[in-house]
Amino acid sequence: MPVAIVTGASSGIGEALAVELHRRGWKVGLVARREAQLVALAQRLGEGAAHATADVTDATQTRDAMAHLEATLGPCDLVVANAGLGINNPAWRLDVEALFQVHRVNFDGAVHTAVAVLPGMIERSSGHLAVVSSVAGYRGLPRAGPYSASKAAVSTLFESWRVDLKRNGIAVTCVHPGFIETPMTAQNKHPMPFMMKADRAARIIADGLEKRRSDITFPWQMRWLMRWVRWLPNWLYDRVVSRAV
Repeated sequence: MPVAIVTGASSGIGEALAVELHRRGWKVGLVARREAQLVALAQRLGEGAAHATADVTDATQTRDAMAHLEATLGPCDLVVANAGLGINNPAWRLDVEALFQVHRVNFDGAVHTAVAVLPGMIERSSGHLAVVSSVAGYRGLPRAGPYSASKAAVSTLFESWRVDLKRNGIAVTCVHPGFIETPMTAQNKHPMPFMMKADRAARIIADGLEKRRSDITFPWQMRWLMRWVRWLPNWLYDRVVSRAV
């Protein structure tokens, strides 16, 4: 059975994806800060599931968690850097510490996750790195500058790694979801078009990962909308988004 490790697995997309991969026959390693939720999920999944508590912003905790899961389940075939944080943080009342915390979770956390298993993948000349980014990384969204910036940064990094690691037999996937029903989006007050349930999102992501796609962007309406918005001239982009928020 192949082995997948998913961070941010205690709720939302991470939990749903772990359940979906396990249903498809994967052994699943679960990583998050909240131990009680991880224990409950591992018990619900049963055989072929294991958990390790870690804060992905801490490189040592993340490395130790990955080592424990690989020792328990076997070498990691797929790692999904899913742990994420989103905070409404507009520039006119900017919380600088919150800005850096978003970056630490969304960017640093993904790096800590990937580098913990990457040497083994390179040695075996096989493996798959995936990061859950966001369509918000396509452009700087109003009131969500730190979140958009962190997702743009992590998408660009993994895109570069995709080219670098091809010679090592390692696939790299960037996942760009739109709005998904999760505890994080439940805090949003702004409109969230084309909202999708987490279990459906997990099926789409799992399908793409099993096909080793380089990019998984969904739903299709948001994919085309954000790609169109990406190429708008600045004066038109500013006018459109200022009316939407």
